[in-house]
Amino acid sequence: MRTAVLLLVLGLGACESPHWSAPVSGLDRIVLSVWGSAPNDVWFAGGGLGSGPGALAMHFDGSAFVDLPSGSQATLWWVFGLAPNSVWFCGEKGTLLHWDGMAFQSFSSPTDKTLYGLWGSGPNDLWAVGGEPDASSVLLHFDGLKWATATGAPALGGAYFKVWGSAADDVFVVGQGGTILHFDGMSWSPMASGVGPFVTLLTVAGRARDDVYVVGGLGNGVALHYDGKSWQPVAGLNVGTISALAALAVDATGGVVVGGLAGVKFRRPSGAWLDESRTPPRSSDFHGAWMAGPDNLFLVGGNYIAPAGAPRSGIIAHYGYDLPTARR
Repeated sequence: MRTAVLLLVLGLGACESPHWSAPVSGLDRIVLSVWGSAPNDVWFAGGGLGSGPGALAMHFDGSAFVDLPSGSQATLWWVFGLAPNSVWFCGEKGTLLHWDGMAFQSFSSPTDKTLYGLWGSGPNDLWAVGGEPDASSVLLHFDGLKWATATGAPALGGAYFKVWGSAADDVFVVGQGGTILHFDGMSWSPMASGVGPFVTLLTVAGRARDDVYVVGGLGNGVALHYDGKSWQPVAGLNVGTISALAALAVDATGGVVVGGLAGVKFRRPSGAWLDESRTPPRSSDFHGAWMAGPDNLFLVGGNYIAPAGAPRSGIIAHYGYDLPTARR
């Protein structure tokens, strides 16, 4: 009898279809970013954004979501890893943290401005970007020993928000003023985004030199694609009625997920785009994304556009097969 019951349970699990769920919700901090090396090694970053507790550094090992003490009171805006034992976090007040597989280490930062994004090609080549919105930009580089202010990038009277690259000589930075910068391994140069000087570009991600995406917009959603020659609006993705897009991830096969305010969720596992914005969870604003394939992806966020002092409610949304919801 026990064998028969076990087979029935396994059979039901095998028939389950991938779907959206919220394995973690109602957090007292916003979840702003997610990165993983594998489905059982996924990191989440965030914080209180001026309300309640400080940093959020949460890890999912395939069985439970564990909130780890990072030692920081600053909100962590981004997480990016090179390996399970080399994961970087950046955030408010120039915060730069590194997880070595056992503990967090804080690194000296040459800025006290917020760092919104981080990416690297290897342990001796990492970039962090940020600044003060509508005022100044920050671009930092790590050479394996220390973080320093990078030189050569065009001056910007606003913040840089994200950085991504396919290699050390193919790095993109996006920010305010419709800014897209490219680094070829030797120097930085501006790229024509085609969106005008009043559009904010929030996130960049891709999988190759000729397959890169950018999303953004504040009041007017924007989604662009780079084919190695020029930036163009993403074909087949209708963002005309979307107020803002901030979450973006691209997998190795070319699958894409995009998220935005008010539960906006677009997936392109292959072929046409799927608009799943009306599928729960619907009430949260998504800010970060990560995917390990078309049937295993995360969107994270919460009420991050609420003013400082407002109670926070963070969420981790997942598309795929059901995950354990245990949290500690």
